[in-house]
Amino acid sequence: MENSLLDRLSKYLSFVLLAGSVLYIVVYLAVVFFRIRYPFELMWQEGASVDHMIRMLSVLKYYDSPSIEFIASIYTPLYFYLSALLSKLIGIGFLPLRLLSFVSSLGCFLIIFLMVRRETGSGFSGIIATGLFAATYELSGSWFDVGRADSLFLFLLLWAIYLLRFNESMKPYFFAGVLVSLSYLTKQTAIVISLPIMLYCIYFRRRLAFFFIAPITVIAGLGSVLMNYLYEGWFYFYVFELPKTTPVDIKYLINFWPTDIIIPLPVAFSIVVFYLFSQLKSPNKNKMFFYLFAGAGMFVASWYSRYRGGGFYNVLFPAYAIVSITFGLGVNEILKRSSFFYIRNDKLKATVLYALCIVQFSMNSLLYDPFKQVPKQKDLEAGWHLIDKMSQVKGDIFSPYHGYFATLAGKKSYANMMGMRDVLTTSDEKHVQIKKRLVDDIKQAMREKKFGAVIIDSFEPWYPFDMRDHYVEKEKIFDDENVFYPVTGMRTRPEFIYAPKEN
Repeated sequence: MENSLLDRLSKYLSFVLLAGSVLYIVVYLAVVFFRIRYPFELMWQEGASVDHMIRMLSVLKYYDSPSIEFIASIYTPLYFYLSALLSKLIGIGFLPLRLLSFVSSLGCFLIIFLMVRRETGSGFSGIIATGLFAATYELSGSWFDVGRADSLFLFLLLWAIYLLRFNESMKPYFFAGVLVSLSYLTKQTAIVISLPIMLYCIYFRRRLAFFFIAPITVIAGLGSVLMNYLYEGWFYFYVFELPKTTPVDIKYLINFWPTDIIIPLPVAFSIVVFYLFSQLKSPNKNKMFFYLFAGAGMFVASWYSRYRGGGFYNVLFPAYAIVSITFGLGVNEILKRSSFFYIRNDKLKATVLYALCIVQFSMNSLLYDPFKQVPKQKDLEAGWHLIDKMSQVKGDIFSPYHGYFATLAGKKSYANMMGMRDVLTTSDEKHVQIKKRLVDDIKQAMREKKFGAVIIDSFEPWYPFDMRDHYVEKEKIFDDENVFYPVTGMRTRPEFIYAPKEN
């Protein structure tokens, strides 16, 4: 009687867990459906991403001396190249960038599912692992589908990890090396993650390690040397020198583990730890070391990115991906063990496990309101109101926090605030002259009243050097205090229009 009741209860809880996992995936798909075509920024840096994509389509150099005209991203360029190619098919705007990110996020879901299912033989474990990763959507900044490189970088990396785990021949290892190189060319963080994986290959797959490392050396290594040559040293400046000089946020050295990992994912992380320790008794420890080395790279990458400049929640993508994978492996391991914390009854063990997992999926750290992730009609109307105001300005407009808006208004876009901040806050003495040239460039533009208007934002308003000597506030853009804020990232919007002072 007791076993029969536990059997029914465990089946019910397994269904609830499975349904909850699928629900997180479906809700994410619904959010994307309703916001992917939104013609304005979902987060404040998306406009700059469109500007970078447009730059790729021009004859102008992408990596060049920082100026008020344009400042490149501090990331490697593949995401913008691919988005530019896609834009030739579907048009300029946010859609090519978001579509590439969205498809890449689906690729991440697929790899996580396939990896766990192949490792365990259980589709159930694969689905709940994928569901957990989907559940971290808001926890990681709601950036799976925005116009940023993170999802593409992670997809290419996970694909490489999948090939390395389940193959023992030259071609898959070579292709994995190509994928890691492409991931690096999307976001250089991939190299940090790949280093422990290389060590694993050298120690446990000595015969095949060369075929994995060689393409990385050629494509990522020599490719970087070639790009640095073609861009006359500016590639190295943006991709390596500037990131090293960003301010550090020391609190994340300690806060990363409790705040970003353990508190929001207590059950999942506990199952991950249990799984890794359970593999110590396995006769074949290759699997444990593989996930240990891959996990080390992914955790360190997220940890360091949070520490270096207090990176936004999107830098947690790699950490949450490896937690999700090993969570799925851990659930399967517990279900097949003869006992779990002295629970020897299989039905009771499954019931307790499913209940704990449901608690994890139901925690406030993962639950989110999908409607808050979708801009409203009044935001759309406010956006076109802004573009209409910008189009009426005579001459160009400098709107440092919001790239591409000027282009929508039929005008030229200029350097974005994030790029300017990276250059203006560099602490390296080698960059003094570069920083000075940028400051002088901005001051000269203000003195000459180069722009018909300068748009200042609401969040920590930054006034270009000497601007207030030559420009005066003309009008406030919005009457409604609650419209046209990005749905994720920094809460800021264009707030004031400044016009040139009359002589």
